[in-house]
Amino acid sequence: MAISVNMTIPTSSDFYTTGGNLSITLAGVENIIVHSKKDLIKIKKAKTEARQDSEDSDQFDNAVVDLKRGTDEIVIKGWLEDNATSTAWQKFWQLRAMCSRGGPLTNLTIDNLQFKSATQEAFLEDVVGTIKSDDTGTINSSAGAGTARVEVVLSFFLGDER
Repeated sequence: MAISVNMTIPTSSDFYTTGGNLSITLAGVENIIVHSKKDLIKIKKAKTEARQDSEDSDQFDNAVVDLKRGTDEIVIKGWLEDNATSTAWQKFWQLRAMCSRGGPLTNLTIDNLQFKSATQEAFLEDVVGTIKSDDTGTINSSAGAGTARVEVVLSFFLGDER
């Protein structure tokens, strides 16, 4: 499954050497979790003792107000790999810059689906990186093109920029 994240980040940083308009592709995707949730106003009606006795029912007496206030989130777990131009370590920090920079991503591509200004925009909300303890190389040096070295969990929030 092809996943790529595109955004313009600062050109220099203490954590990476290449900035500007970047596209980072996940080397392998383990899973994608799509989560939609809306907040309902739940009104729990009280029953008097007389009403409890007169209405023979095991159902609660609730009313719901649905104002259609909801959220859509996508969580993707995958891998970053070293390549000829960047290490997985640098790519992690470039993703972090996309998160800290603010604003929507230029583009989030999941296979043939695109989230960008012409559709629903995606905001990178959370970036988590895991480096396995059996990685014997220096993390900020390339272990060779195609070597997956940093497992990432990326959380995206869908919406339109204000």
